[in-house]
Amino acid sequence: MKKWKFAFIFLASFNLLCILLIGGYLFIPAKTDKQVLPKVSNQDETVPFLIKSDKESLTKLINHYLEEETDQENLQYRVDINNYVNVYGAIKAFNKTIDMQLVLKPKIISDGNLQLQVKELSIGRFQLPVSYVLTYMNTYYDLPSYVKINSNKKVFNIYLNELTLKNGFTARAESFDLEKDNINFTVNVPLP
Repeated sequence: MKKWKFAFIFLASFNLLCILLIGGYLFIPAKTDKQVLPKVSNQDETVPFLIKSDKESLTKLINHYLEEETDQENLQYRVDINNYVNVYGAIKAFNKTIDMQLVLKPKIISDGNLQLQVKELSIGRFQLPVSYVLTYMNTYYDLPSYVKINSNKKVFNIYLNELTLKNGFTARAESFDLEKDNINFTVNVPLP
């Protein structure tokens, strides 16, 4: 046999053997421990996400939510967040519209809920006694179930742990530092 025929057959056989070995290794299952992975979907389980925001973005979100979700016929208001949470609104009384301003200082309660301390409350140009007005609001306004007013301490408590959004999301406040513009929430997303 001529040398070139022998070299050709040898090289062709070697290439075929390499292709078979590589193909065999590709289709052989990998060695793994046969451990059972836990089920991912549990009805009661949620996945937390940390959401970082700033005053401007949170102001837009709150005002959008107020516009979409609240009945603003008798009490119209908007929120502006700067060094405090400012609520500007209009109250209809005696067939007139009267301007209102509420200045609030936010604080996170240890359980991740928010407390808003009333610093100032004015209707028109008059500063009113805060505890009296809060008692009136608590009695006559239909507030959401997750908002509680403590007129003696002059605070609004917003129980985020009682607020469940339409998609099942819940939230917890982590930081609410308006001076540093550092606002963080944990949003818990339920698993399907």
